[in-house]
Amino acid sequence: MKLTVHWLKEFVSFRGSPQKIAEALTMAGLEVESLVPLPAEGEGGNDWLIEISVTPNRGDCLGILGVAREIAALTGEHFRLPPTSPHAGDPTLKQVIDVKVMHPRLCPRYSARVVQSVRVAPSPSWMQSRLEACAIRSINNVVDVTNWVMLETGQPLHAFDLARLTSKRIVVRRAGAIKKFVTLDGIERQLAPEDLLICDGGAPTALAGIMGGEDSEVRADTQSVLLESAHFDPLTIRRTAKRLGLHSEASHRFERGVDPEGTLYALDRAVFLLEKMAGGIPLKGVVDRRARQKGTKPILLRTEKVKGLLGIGLSPKETERILKSLGLKIQGRTKAGLRVMPPSFRRDLTREVDLIEELARLHSYDRIPSTLPLVQPGGGKVDARLRWERKIRSFMVGEGLSEMVNLPFASSDMNRRFCGIWQGQRSPVAILNPLVQGDAEMRLSLIPGLAGNLGAHIAQKARGFRAFYLGKVFSLDPKGVPEEKECLAGIIFGQRERKGLRVMEEPPLTLLDVKGLVEGILELVGVEQSTVWTTSDIPSCLHPGKAASLQFVDGSRMGYVGELHPDLCEELGLPSSLIFELDIEGLVQYAPRQLTVRSLPRFPSVERDLSIVLEDGFPAQRIVSWIKEQFNHSLIENVHVFDQYKGAPVPEGKKSLAYTISYRAKDRTLTDGEVNSLHRDLISRIGEVFGAQLRE
Repeated sequence: MKLTVHWLKEFVSFRGSPQKIAEALTMAGLEVESLVPLPAEGEGGNDWLIEISVTPNRGDCLGILGVAREIAALTGEHFRLPPTSPHAGDPTLKQVIDVKVMHPRLCPRYSARVVQSVRVAPSPSWMQSRLEACAIRSINNVVDVTNWVMLETGQPLHAFDLARLTSKRIVVRRAGAIKKFVTLDGIERQLAPEDLLICDGGAPTALAGIMGGEDSEVRADTQSVLLESAHFDPLTIRRTAKRLGLHSEASHRFERGVDPEGTLYALDRAVFLLEKMAGGIPLKGVVDRRARQKGTKPILLRTEKVKGLLGIGLSPKETERILKSLGLKIQGRTKAGLRVMPPSFRRDLTREVDLIEELARLHSYDRIPSTLPLVQPGGGKVDARLRWERKIRSFMVGEGLSEMVNLPFASSDMNRRFCGIWQGQRSPVAILNPLVQGDAEMRLSLIPGLAGNLGAHIAQKARGFRAFYLGKVFSLDPKGVPEEKECLAGIIFGQRERKGLRVMEEPPLTLLDVKGLVEGILELVGVEQSTVWTTSDIPSCLHPGKAASLQFVDGSRMGYVGELHPDLCEELGLPSSLIFELDIEGLVQYAPRQLTVRSLPRFPSVERDLSIVLEDGFPAQRIVSWIKEQFNHSLIENVHVFDQYKGAPVPEGKKSLAYTISYRAKDRTLTDGEVNSLHRDLISRIGEVFGAQLRE
């Protein structure tokens, strides 16, 4: 919001310098972004241009009168309204124009007056200079008056050439079947059925609250003017303006809410100026179509509540003074406090705490003493989900991965390519008003965001990239109800990290590296014994021969790991990369509820390696599960896979799997004879059960 000091002083006198006023406004919550000197205006001395950052809840301060009212409340000076040409109940206007509002919810109030015999001409230089200082281009005296009143009151107005309204009947309606409309700027706009229009009978003549049409604009030959002053639904105006990319001074104010009681005053002010500047002769009557709305209820402002929130006790006299200076009315006094009625232009005052905030603001925050509350210090409790998130993040960072944070939106194409843990069984959640037109859905997977992060690093000539993201994915369940899950995803590209002082280049990372990383997460959560790896149900985004799915023992899908499909890498312009994605929310549900504590072992373990030859498609985890669950010997402490090999001398169609088995006794040190005997027995049983052959 831009305004000049001289213009401001027409409504409130203040003795302080512009700098002092700017400081007072900033401290009161209306931050002054800039204060720029302007050339002298007449004999008034140098002027100043003030630019104020108005928060969305303070639509009343998008007019100079609102800012002047604030200054009057801050300084105690008298606030005065500019003169108007009052309307009357003259029935003559009904013979000239009629107004019908078909959607009272979208247009709760529509007011109009007619001014005849206007002479369209350039505006005086003083008006042009003030408008241009406030970033509004001067057009002619009639249009400039509507903009002038808008800057003064915050109420947008629109002037129609009455002679070009052929039906003499204004209809406020939705666009419906009307598909196109040419606005004042000469651009043809594509309309949506829900857009609100001002129509000349059945023909559109303005986009309600945004911009007028070129067919009814005021021109040099205009003699009679219809002035419109209305109140429109903020949400409707915002949707239309955003969709069309058409942001105007009028829409900016309607989106934040204007005073529904201020339509007639703005009309009367505009008529007064048209009489003075365009020689207009107004018809005394007024059209005022108003929807029936619920009356505003007074707010009880309790004295104890004020003291409890602010920490200070304001006297009843001071409280009433501050409230009245802001335009609030005291409707009654009780033992508990005051019954206060907010004015119509302060739509942000709906609760008791809102009034208390106004008391603090006008009393000055600097005058409220700083004191520490008398509370007993104590540790805050952290819920289980947050504890797991912290553990997982710490683990991933410790493994050398960097955390990424991405927006939860995705394109339909990316959701089709990456279905995440849903595996194409769920539909995406569509966004009605996307920030970016291409990203019109909520993400089904975390991988697209990480793929974008990888692409950005590759563009910067990065030779490696290791990243993870812990966040939510979204979908529609079979009944169409939105559902979200907490997932963990990672993407890895490049060589193994060089260790020590070795100069030789490390080999590239493989699927087993990423699988090991995932198994570390499973161990952290405590579910490594309850999950199995399978080569079935592999997502289409992965290389079919270099991927695995993770399932729980009950068959529920927990995630996947693998190499991105080469065709997909080529389409996205990415190098060959390894990815994983886990349903963390599902895994945590299976985590042990109780912590098992055991003493550290007193006796050393003994390890033996086992290399066996099996069919190519045999899952390595199956041997591990069998040893732990079926063989289940008390001396076997742990089993893990450390290698997989294909090629000579292993026969074609087969593979070699290498395992490390750890043996330990709780009460003694094992001898080689005990371990060797048990190890031979284990090898024999594996050969019998699985048909495996010991690799020579």
